[in-house]
Amino acid sequence: MMNILDATESARVATNEFLRLRGENSMGCGFAWVIVKGARGKQATALKNIGFRKRYDGPGLSLWNPSGSMTQDMDAKYAGAEACAEVLRKIGYEAYADCRLD
Repeated sequence: MMNILDATESARVATNEFLRLRGENSMGCGFAWVIVKGARGKQATALKNIGFRKRYDGPGLSLWNPSGSMTQDMDAKYAGAEACAEVLRKIGYEAYADCRLD
């Protein structure tokens, strides 16, 4: 059974696998994050315990760079954010990934 800690581990694995297969694109410098909407009570507390914070640009919580990777490659970070959001959706959160170039 999946738990919330699997979300960030999945992000780490996905980002590392992306970089292993494709290498780092130095021209694609950017950011990626996961957004969760509608989390309250214990769900919100669990998210905050793994690093989620109140969004600065709207409702919900967000976690920047859920993989914790030091790469600047936005696509690699986005692969991790997508993996994280997928795990969170499987355990009942309304989660999605987003990204932007720097």
